[in-house]
Order: sequence, then structure tokens, then C-alpha cells
Amino acid sequence: MEFLYAEYWINVYGIVFSILVISLSINFTFFIRDKVTRILSIIVCTALITRVINKVFSMAYIGLMEQDPFLTFIFKGVDQNIFAGEIPFCISVIAFILLIFRVLYKRKKAGY
Repeated sequence: MEFLYAEYWINVYGIVFSILVISLSINFTFFIRDKVTRILSIIVCTALITRVINKVFSMAYIGLMEQDPFLTFIFKGVDQNIFAGEIPFCISVIAFILLIFRVLYKRKKAGY
């Protein structure tokens, strides 16, 4: 029973962490007026923020190996957010390439 209770809170922590990451990405891109460019920028910022936070919380991996309950909770919660993993990272790389092409096309069209 205690294991299921812990897994429940790890899932809640992962969802809250995902919401915080997406809201931070939206706040970083609030100054972009073009909708398509803003969506692409949000996708790229989300992956970048997730990668940085995963590096910051990599110290929790040491606690995971030492069986520290609090650091295990942090590591599993960060690892279970919806932006962690290889598929969201690949999507963000594709969005980054599209964003570069879009910005270069707009500059060329504007005559810079």
C-alpha cells in the first residue's frame, strides 16, 4: 500500500513539474508576436529547460543509488514529467530546425 501511495505522489510531482516547465516556456516567449514562431519557440524552450533541469537534478541520481527516499522522490518525479525522454527531445530538434528556417526565410523576405 505504501508503494502505491508513493507512486501516486511521484506522478503528481511529475505532472506539476510538467506544468511548471510549460508555463516557464510560455513566459520566456511572451514577446514573440507571430503565433507559429511562438509555438516553435515554446517547444524548443521546453526541451532546453527540461535538459538544464535534468542536469541540475542529476545529483538526485546519487541519492537514488544510495536509497535516500527524498532524493529518490525528486529524481523519479523529474524523470516522469511529460517532456523527459528522447521523443520530446527529437521533436524539439525538428522544431528548432523549422524555427531557424522560418526566421531565415522571414529575414530574406524582409530584405535583410
